Amino acid sequence: MAKVIKKVIAGALTVSMAAAMMVSGALTASAESSTGVGLSAHALTAYREGWSYVWGGTSYGAVDCSGLIWTYNGVGGIRTDMLAASSSWGYVSSGIPNIHGLGLHMPGHVGVYIGSGMAVDARNEYSGVVYHNVYNNHWVEWFKVAGVSYPENGWVLLDGDSFYYENGEYITNTSRTLDGVTYSFDGAGVSNIAPPSEAYQATDYSYASAEPAPEPEPEPSYEPEPSYEPEPEPAPEPEPEPEPEPEPEPEPSYEPEPSYEPEPEPEPEPEPSVESEKPEESEPEKEEVKIIASYGDEDDEKSKDIYNIQTRLYELGYLSEKASGYYGSNTVDAVMLFQNYNDLEVTGIVDEKTYAKLKDKKVKTNFTTLEPDTYDDGENMAVTSLQTRLTELKYYFDDITGFYGDLTKNAVKQFQNDNGIKATGTADDKTLAKLYSGDAKVNPNADNLILGQSGALVVKMQKRLSELRYLPGVVSEEFSDDVLTAVNLFQRTAGFEESEIVTAEQLDVLYAEDAPKSPDYDVLQYGFSGDDVAQLQSHLAILKYYDGKVSGTYSKDVEDAVKQFQTSYKLEVTGIADLKTQELIKTESQRESSKVGDSLILKTATVSDNALANLAETKMQVRTPGDVVITASDNGELARTLVILGAVVMFTVFLSVLFIVELKRRKKDSVSEIDPDGYYISRKL
Repeated sequence: MAKVIKKVIAGALTVSMAAAMMVSGALTASAESSTGVGLSAHALTAYREGWSYVWGGTSYGAVDCSGLIWTYNGVGGIRTDMLAASSSWGYVSSGIPNIHGLGLHMPGHVGVYIGSGMAVDARNEYSGVVYHNVYNNHWVEWFKVAGVSYPENGWVLLDGDSFYYENGEYITNTSRTLDGVTYSFDGAGVSNIAPPSEAYQATDYSYASAEPAPEPEPEPSYEPEPSYEPEPEPAPEPEPEPEPEPEPEPEPSYEPEPSYEPEPEPEPEPEPSVESEKPEESEPEKEEVKIIASYGDEDDEKSKDIYNIQTRLYELGYLSEKASGYYGSNTVDAVMLFQNYNDLEVTGIVDEKTYAKLKDKKVKTNFTTLEPDTYDDGENMAVTSLQTRLTELKYYFDDITGFYGDLTKNAVKQFQNDNGIKATGTADDKTLAKLYSGDAKVNPNADNLILGQSGALVVKMQKRLSELRYLPGVVSEEFSDDVLTAVNLFQRTAGFEESEIVTAEQLDVLYAEDAPKSPDYDVLQYGFSGDDVAQLQSHLAILKYYDGKVSGTYSKDVEDAVKQFQTSYKLEVTGIADLKTQELIKTESQRESSKVGDSLILKTATVSDNALANLAETKMQVRTPGDVVITASDNGELARTLVILGAVVMFTVFLSVLFIVELKRRKKDSVSEIDPDGYYISRKL
């Protein structure tokens, strides 16, 4: 039975749609001119004009969920199953492509994806057309709307914002250089610069505008009411009878007649009387409310109202982007959120009341406390916004990651210290309100490095200290007490006063090519790198204390080898190769190499002597007086001797070549293991 009912309803809808098209002829499908951007603009218009929800509605201002889509040039296919008519679809839970004007579907309902995580749908009779975050509703599938073309590559314009498509989606969080101009695109895909007007793809921003035919219908509905209302009016009519008191005047004689004439006329009059009463009550309200700014407005040379409104919304946490001077959709959303939080009429328009509330110091903010180890979840980009603002104020110098890690925590603590807030590292309401305010302090030590600071600049400083061998051991991200010891040694060596602050002047000296090296530069220890370390590794390998690669880095294995050598030669066991240890290792290595060479020469000489002795004996046999005959066996002995001698010579050459190749290989390994930036980083497990 249910299936039959559905078929009947579907048939009725189809017939009514066909009839509407035949009668009005206003809706025509055009895939060539109908675009996803145009459908998005159409849906936004319906929302901003406050279209009402009417089941089965397909007229301007009165639509149901599928009617909202269908009233844009008749696109969408079969209204009862738009998803089935789609050429491409996917699940919302897996992510929505960066495409404007996609359809959204859940059982029994459809909507329009505007882009940037927002959607519009004709919800119900109570809510009408709603604009909302797409993930706040239970959408199941996204789909490409039948009859709509979607861009592959190029520029599109939507709601005053410029977007650039590549491979079928608009790009976000990146930049592109096009025709010599570099454009930056934020997380919503909006370009910071508008391209030339001719660069935009053609888009049909129009919508089917069928004037509501049912307008005459309400008239008969009101007519019976006026016919009933005039009946009580005769009762009040006698009240004006006291006027007859001035009977001497001729006018009262005519008054009874008009009192009778209006009786038939009241029938049409009740309508205007009702209408006139209502506007009289609402008109004064409209006159009292002065509009300061609304959607589509833009500042000019004389006015900065929108810029000031956006700046204040940014300071209060309602707007995540800095002021632009253009009142776009993001500003509308921020204003609506502000009005909702502060008990104002939610219109998205800044009137005098809203403007006054924005200036109020006790106004409610829209900040959520951010704790370390939290991250953005796709809907809320609060951590990204926090890191961006800290970067602007020169407290944060790393990549914008959306993760509240140690670097962000340390930056927040430093900001809190400089702005008179208890340094907790947690971005609470008080901290965020100060951070986004116009009087937030820029880091006074932005060009300096201070004990306890973290970040990329601290890593860079440690790297250079390690190169100059002021800092042994690992390179970390924190300006710790161990790093301070190295900093103070550098400051003394360079002629600066010791301090917990490394000034910009001191950093310039540190990074200079002729920067002074550590007084103990030639003392090798864990964490150092260089050719001298590679040489030390080679010597230890010859002495059989080290069997690793000749990498040029003073690793834990090298430190252990040095300790073993110091123990064997009764030196102080430190694992540090001071000058005395280095000299002894070098001497013993050369001695060991000499022994190996002498042994090889001795063995070679012995073989050669034996061969020559055999050759001499043969020659003596040839020259012996008498009947000496060299037999075939004697010739064979001579040949064997020559072969042995040749083999000895070839073996000696082979060993020499092998030795040279090994040296080259070790040298190559040493270069490949050196950090590209010239320093060795050891990490603790």
